[in-house]
Amino acid sequence: MAKKMFVDIERCIGCWTCAMACKMCHDLADDEYRVTVRTNGSGAGIDRPEGVYPDLHMSWQPIYQKSCTWCAERQAEGLMPMCEYECPTEALAYGDVDDPESPFAQAYKRCEDKGFRIFEPEPEEGEKAGVVYACRQ
Repeated sequence: MAKKMFVDIERCIGCWTCAMACKMCHDLADDEYRVTVRTNGSGAGIDRPEGVYPDLHMSWQPIYQKSCTWCAERQAEGLMPMCEYECPTEALAYGDVDDPESPFAQAYKRCEDKGFRIFEPEPEEGEKAGVVYACRQ
């Protein structure tokens, strides 16, 4: 029973609700984050698109840190991780990869059926393993 977080990049709007929900749930210090949101754009700064008008592109990608526990204390009570619970666009889905009824498996299938590219990158230093992303590109 392997549990992972599924991130539908096409649904993420870069609102940082996942990060703020985590901070509030775990009473984290102002400068402490267990999840951040990366802007995929030009690289020239936060929320700067790539391309030339009118062909501009930008997306956002939640990045989980190793300190993330997927809200183990909430899961023990039968609740979903706070980031998933609070996400206004339902871009996040956590669950058992082998259970076809889990939120993870259902989101994976939905994106797979749409022909999305689904990938699990090697985590960079400090990042948590077990995060699967999906996007159109």
